[in-house]
Amino acid sequence: MPLPTALRRPLKLSSRIPGAPALATLALLALAGCSSVGNMFGVVDETKDGGTTLYPCPAVGVLKGTDHVTLVTGAGTDLTDIVAKAEIGKVVSSCKYNIDESTITVDLAFDGLAELGPAATSRELTLKTFVAVTRRFNAFDKKQVYEVPVTFEAGRRQVGFVKTVEGTILPYGGTADGRIYQILIGFQLTPDQLEYNRNVAYIPIR
Repeated sequence: MPLPTALRRPLKLSSRIPGAPALATLALLALAGCSSVGNMFGVVDETKDGGTTLYPCPAVGVLKGTDHVTLVTGAGTDLTDIVAKAEIGKVVSSCKYNIDESTITVDLAFDGLAELGPAATSRELTLKTFVAVTRRFNAFDKKQVYEVPVTFEAGRRQVGFVKTVEGTILPYGGTADGRIYQILIGFQLTPDQLEYNRNVAYIPIR
């Protein structure tokens, strides 16, 4: 599968993170080109690389309001209550069509940055993120939550992270193709964290 040539940002997507490991992320998505895959019965599945006019990939972006998370302690009303915060940076994707099975396989990856706050008591943190598939004319198709562990080195209060999600299989058929889908990523927020994002102005990590 060819490397993706552009970021897909149908929704709000932050690009504030300088020096994020985007090249390493892209390398993780480098797969084989167009091919025919045979099995033990001699059946051949024809596959085509997506990202073209004839075989468009699903749109991918970050769901607005979930591109950052702030972990707090106590009332969380003061800057000294912040345990940590994190933000998603860039997202890249690629896809492959299986013509015989009428499926699209999507691989994606995103990077981000996390920062310890004044109330931190540990140098290890687990961030919860999600990948959700929505279908045109339907509000929701499926969703998967992924944990992203991060460790802050001694003397450092910031750390970058990369998450890859490979092998999401989506059906298509008839006149429908990858454009009927949209894949959204973000932090899996609790109700309190979502309310915090809505009411407290976010200061990007620098």
